Amino acid sequence: MRAERFLSILIIISQKGLVTGRALAEHFEVSLRTIYRDIEKISEAGVPIAATGGKGGGYYIMENYTLNNLFLNKKEIEPLIAVMDNLKFLFGNNPQFNDIVLKFETLRNTEKKECDNLSIDMSHFSMEKELREYLFLMNKAIEENRILEFEYINRKMEYLKRVVEPIQIEFTDGHWYIIAFCTIRKDYRKFKLVRVRNMKLGGVFKKNLISKEEIKKIFSESYEKNSILVTLKFSSEIGGQLSEYFSKEKITLLENGTYIVEDFFPEDEGLKKFILGFGNDCEVIGPDKLRKKMVEYIKNIYSKYND
Repeated sequence: MRAERFLSILIIISQKGLVTGRALAEHFEVSLRTIYRDIEKISEAGVPIAATGGKGGGYYIMENYTLNNLFLNKKEIEPLIAVMDNLKFLFGNNPQFNDIVLKFETLRNTEKKECDNLSIDMSHFSMEKELREYLFLMNKAIEENRILEFEYINRKMEYLKRVVEPIQIEFTDGHWYIIAFCTIRKDYRKFKLVRVRNMKLGGVFKKNLISKEEIKKIFSESYEKNSILVTLKFSSEIGGQLSEYFSKEKITLLENGTYIVEDFFPEDEGLKKFILGFGNDCEVIGPDKLRKKMVEYIKNIYSKYND
């Protein structure tokens, strides 16, 4: 832990140029005397840290001394800095994460010209403020084995209370999720953050050791159990866009220029909405049960506009 603090102190001073001992003590939540000892040890290791006294004074690294690039080359740094830029916005004032960001911002100062051709946005337009707050709470809950309590909006727009034991934060298909054991449903669940409201920390829980592979298997088996095989027919006009929604091995081009997609989907309200999102370019071929449900669904929509 002390070695990590040494490196972070060095990075902070390098990044900011001039830092007071008191500011370092507050950042690491240690005494000023501890910072004095740390600076002394860093200097003994050969890093030329100097100090100026009085108002506006502090510690600085002497000229012509630069930190190396942490063994990363320019091409490796580029995507990492793009990711860090975005995550810094999302994580807000997370002390642990901000120490990591400082290290990458130091790299930016030396490699800036090589790091401007990639941009990544993992925020969500409808909940930027909440996302930062929730990511902080979820990280804290996972690190400290704390319960998370929140309201979860289901597809019926009902607000359901959830009390969970968090395991992992996931970003996939453009959305953030918290993977956790739901103490109410007594099962492992994946909660989409855009549906979460009023998240707060609860008490400490005893961590259940489960691997990522086991979690993945549980979700995979649950998906297959609640899914049906669906066959969809698409017009030639939309064919070029299908790879945005389906894996290429699921798409078949017919001789007449139309496309067939066969894949498993959860049998719920979201499936009908997903299909309708393609408008007149998509037709349900099977199963017949789903085709009939789509007919009724479309009739119900039509009735609302048929004055």
